[in-house]
Order: sequence, then structure tokens, then C-alpha cells
Amino acid sequence: MTAIDLDEDNIDESSPDRPTTDKTANSDIGHGGWTVLRGPLTDERIADATEEIAREYGLSVNRRGAAGLQLTGPDGLVAAVRWRLLPLAAPDTLSHHRPEVAQVEVLVEPVNPTAAIRKLVRVLRQRGLAFTNAELGGIVESMPLLRYYSDPAPVFDRWALIFRDHYVENSVGFLLAMQRVGIPAQWIYVLDKGDRTRNRERVHATFLEQGYHSDLLDNAAINDPVSHLAELRRVRADMDQFIARAHAANRRILLVDDGGLLAMGYGAAGAPMPFGAPLSCGGLARVWPAISPTLATI
Repeated sequence: MTAIDLDEDNIDESSPDRPTTDKTANSDIGHGGWTVLRGPLTDERIADATEEIAREYGLSVNRRGAAGLQLTGPDGLVAAVRWRLLPLAAPDTLSHHRPEVAQVEVLVEPVNPTAAIRKLVRVLRQRGLAFTNAELGGIVESMPLLRYYSDPAPVFDRWALIFRDHYVENSVGFLLAMQRVGIPAQWIYVLDKGDRTRNRERVHATFLEQGYHSDLLDNAAINDPVSHLAELRRVRADMDQFIARAHAANRRILLVDDGGLLAMGYGAAGAPMPFGAPLSCGGLARVWPAISPTLATI
């Protein structure tokens, strides 16, 4: 049995939703067939996730007591899902508050590790990792300037956002503010810089739960493109598709970037997809030698 702890020190980073450069990462299902997940999940969220997967794959869900479910198909039992409460844990964010949802331990025991069960494990992991409503509220409260300046604004009605920075709590707060001012979640595209920041997998899961596109573009790939051609091509192709969809929907694109995307040519004079690009000081230093005088910067 393999335990996949949702705590930061024991993260399995191999989810297909988030490419990883770790060639030793494990698969979604534990080596013995069983998978254990731990996180702030309610009975309702576990049941909802299981029923969603059952509908998608044509399976049935049966209750087995107060904290158990069985997935069955035409040939009988497919998997059992059981869970139990864990002791309350200390807050896992910078803000101090009591968790709104108790920690639970979820056991997924498949008869065979089918595609349906692998997806169920990924969905439960994502929902268990994502910040709870209380944690998100604490992040918003800890950033009063963003809260003050994030009333809905018609000027953002026709914009899309590409954001690349560290996956930390203030990035969550910033993107929630951009949602509040009027950029819909489906028009927010987020890239992690690849730093091993605390709770980066929780931030990634939160972005996915919010409805953003969340991916990884490691600084190593930008600094040494020759050694990371496949990764760069994949991310650039995916991001270019997002840009094309945004332009087809008559949306302008705002790029909030540390300089890495600009170093790749986005936003330069004559580029087929120019941007407005607010930059950090570090980002300006990275691209200053080649920056275009026509590039909009803040």
C-alpha cells in the first residue's frame, strides 16, 4: 500500500495535470493497488467526486456505511472508497485560523487500476490539496490593497490574463482579485516558474479548482532552452492556442511576467502576438538588453 500524503513534504508531483521534470515520480495508483490520500475533504465532496467519475465511465455507486462507497460495473466490484477523520491539524497557510474542514484519510482500493480509478485518485487529490474557503478568505484578508482595488471594472470585460510567477499565496490572492475585477476564470492562464516553494502543489490544485489553466514552465527551460526543447515546445504551443482563442473571442491579453516569457520573444516589437506586460524589477533586469521601446511596462 502506498500512502500519498497531501502534506507538502510528501507530495507526489506526477499528476498528468501538471508536468514534472522528476523522472522518478510515481504513478497515481500505489504500487500495491491501494492509494491513501489525506486532506480537508468532506463526506459530500468525496461522494460527489466518486459519483462524477461513475457517471463518466458508466459505473454505479453504492453506499457502504457512513464513510464508505463502492463503485460497481457490469462485471461487479470496481473499487471501494473508505475514509476516516483525522485529528485537527495546525493551519497550513500564513494566516492563523481554525480549519473549516477536518482532515480525513481516504483509502481507494481498486480491484484493478483502471482509467476510471486513476482519474478518481487524481480528482480526490486535487480537491484535497486545494485551499479551503476559509484558507482562501484568509489569503484575501491578508492582502487589503488588492481587496480594496478589486471591485468589478468594465474595462476588464474583454481581457484575458497570462500570469507567470512563483506559486505562493500572494499569487493566489492576486489572481482572485483579477477574477473579482472581471476576468473570467477560463481566461486566466497561469505558469509556475518551477521554484520549490512551500505549498506549490496546493496552489496548483487551487488554480485548477478555480477553473484556471495551470502549468509549469521551469526557469531551467528558459535559461537553457537547448536542453529543454520538448518542454518549451509543448508549453509554447499550448499557450499560443490560448492566445489564439482569446483573440478569436475579441479579448486583449495582459501578461504579468517575471521576464521569462518576454525573454522567449513574447511581447517584442513585431511579434505576432503583442502584449501589455507589467514586469517585476527582476524581470526588467532579465530582458532589459533586448527590450523594445514600444513595449508597455509598469
